[in-house]
Amino acid sequence: MENYGSFNLNLSKSERGERYKVAFLNSVFLLAGIVAFGMGFIRWQTSVAMGEIDFGFAGLCFVLLAYLRRHRSQADMFASIVLVLCYGLFLSIYISASYNTMRLSLFFLLAAAAFFLKGRIAGRIWLAFILLTIVIVHVLPYFETGYSHIDIFTTCLYLLALFIIFENYETFKESQHTSEEEQALLRLTEERWRHALEGTGDAVWDWRPETGEFHYSRRFSEMLGYAEGELGKHAEHIFNIIHPDDEPRVRDELHDFIQRRAGNYVSEMRLSARDGSWKWMLCRGKVAQRDDEHSAGLMVGTFSDITLLKQHERQLEHIAHYDALTGIPNRVLLADRLQQALAHSKREGTILAVCYLDLDGFKLVNDTMGHEAGDKVLIEVTQRIKKSIRGDDTVARLGGDEFAVLLLGLHAPEECSASLNRLLEEISQPIEIKNRLFEVSASIGVSIYPGDDHDADTLLRHADQAMYTAKQSGKNRYYLYDTENDQRARSHHEFLRRLALALGRNEFELYYQPKVDMRTLQLVGAEALIRWHHPERGLLAPGDFLHAIEGTTLEVELGDWVVATALAQLEAWHEAGLPMELSINISVRHLQANDFAWKLKRKMLRYSHLPKGCLQVEVLETAALEDIPRVSDTIERCRKIGISFALDDFGTGYSSLSYLGRLPVDALKIDQSFIRDMLKDKGDRAIVQGVIALAKVFNRKIVAEGVESEELFRDLVEMGCEYGQGYGIARPMPASELPAWLEKWNSKPFS
Repeated sequence: MENYGSFNLNLSKSERGERYKVAFLNSVFLLAGIVAFGMGFIRWQTSVAMGEIDFGFAGLCFVLLAYLRRHRSQADMFASIVLVLCYGLFLSIYISASYNTMRLSLFFLLAAAAFFLKGRIAGRIWLAFILLTIVIVHVLPYFETGYSHIDIFTTCLYLLALFIIFENYETFKESQHTSEEEQALLRLTEERWRHALEGTGDAVWDWRPETGEFHYSRRFSEMLGYAEGELGKHAEHIFNIIHPDDEPRVRDELHDFIQRRAGNYVSEMRLSARDGSWKWMLCRGKVAQRDDEHSAGLMVGTFSDITLLKQHERQLEHIAHYDALTGIPNRVLLADRLQQALAHSKREGTILAVCYLDLDGFKLVNDTMGHEAGDKVLIEVTQRIKKSIRGDDTVARLGGDEFAVLLLGLHAPEECSASLNRLLEEISQPIEIKNRLFEVSASIGVSIYPGDDHDADTLLRHADQAMYTAKQSGKNRYYLYDTENDQRARSHHEFLRRLALALGRNEFELYYQPKVDMRTLQLVGAEALIRWHHPERGLLAPGDFLHAIEGTTLEVELGDWVVATALAQLEAWHEAGLPMELSINISVRHLQANDFAWKLKRKMLRYSHLPKGCLQVEVLETAALEDIPRVSDTIERCRKIGISFALDDFGTGYSSLSYLGRLPVDALKIDQSFIRDMLKDKGDRAIVQGVIALAKVFNRKIVAEGVESEELFRDLVEMGCEYGQGYGIARPMPASELPAWLEKWNSKPFS
């Protein structure tokens, strides 16, 4: 656009110059023709020859005048002709009319005409030529000019003075024209810039902090529903319509930006619209001009209406963090609330009770009355729980008929007992459904901090374990987790010793669970899952032993073994004609080890012939969020050597939109707890749909875990899920069994 504008300006300048030349030449030809014609009549009386010359010159002028009117584009050629003719005429007058003492003044006209018609460079040449002509004619003995040396010298000085005037005038004219062009181009650019921005729906503004002057485009008023000019032209008028909760932050951000004196200003704020509503605006700007090194002279920028974007973001966050059926926090948000509650209890020195509730008798309602009746029971129980706890406490639905309650700010264990008894009594009241009364109760497991001095996840797990004890003890009761009597804690050290021994004896083996493209049914990869061939207990799954090594050096040693074994198997498959992707599970402690990326790079160098991206590392979502910057840095370093990453068990941790955007992972794996019940649980289905939508927004691949049936498989495909794995596709198997399974799958995917 700028080039186009500049071209128009240059074209206008050329047209103006040509028009001025044509007008000048027309006047010269016309005047010269009239004068020569008149002189012809006068001189005809004394000399016929001279009269004929005058008439001939007049005729030539009129012919040139007529030709110029038809051929305006040849004005430059005519200018040269005029200069040559005038030079010849003036030279002849200079030589032959010695009686005319004013004839030298004709050369002043010639010099001026040369500068005007041919420009600065040609004007200089003509001036030098005129000066030489005057001097040479004067000094040659063949001519009698009638001028003294002083007259000639003075004339030359005057011509030089005229030259200086013309030079300065041309410089001034060019400077003025350049300034006019720059101003016109600036206005054109600013106008097009404003039109372009307003064409996108954004508003343009500029602000002078020293005076408070604030100017904005009409689009800004339109966005907020105000009439043009109604908001005023001072910055304080704008601050007056900023939401009270946002105004201090906005002022601080502006102050910091001005002091920083670099970069761009970006801020989100709510502004009051004319109808009383609040609109979200994204404000961008930068300093365009400074009065001095300490203050901004002029922060030009734009306002963008992002109200709809904010509403959509809130909807997505609500789907991700709240149960769709009951409207209370889900497992994701509970994790955050539990972390906050734990920090509050540590800070204030109070007691925190983490309660895990499972309904007794709920299955009977579902089986006899259907899922709609079951949903009504869950909604009613939710209301009763909320009624029984205080406003600062939290109730969340974990899935199915399982709930969690956080009782905060307790000062004595008796307070917890009173709340739990009140909960049990309220929940056990009969519920009427379709003219029938049903009784459900709750089994509650409780872990109490600081008596149970563990992290948030462990507290919830302990409460879950205590809940099963409450069920086994007769239901409709609560049970407090007792850390001193935990059998696993007492045998932990011995178990770790046995695990280390198993690693040295090669008792571990990797099983592989296939992963398929749910649209093409093609095998795309597999997940490596560790198994322990225990001499006494038989084949053990990861859940039977991995939890014991968390936080120990054995966790890293076993992880290194998994990496080496998986790469060797991946090479064997590729050489056998199975170019597939292999996923391995890495703990967050192993991932955060300082030498993880370096050791992985050394291993990959031994398998440099493998294609990039064929090895994928899966990291638990809850673990990755513990230290996002550090995990992200490690992931980025590993991706440079061709390793891809997946966020495992997605949906079980606290993944806000901003966290997801900051983790450079390639894929999201939906936790099987949501997949398993999505056909009958509306809340789980909504979560799965929300995760698939989030994955598409952030350009991540999506993998569904726990695909148990063909019906579930088809439903996930319709929802837009890309990849799947689960018992409905294949159970984990030794590497030697994979070719046979693949042959069977290709012939009949579901059997």
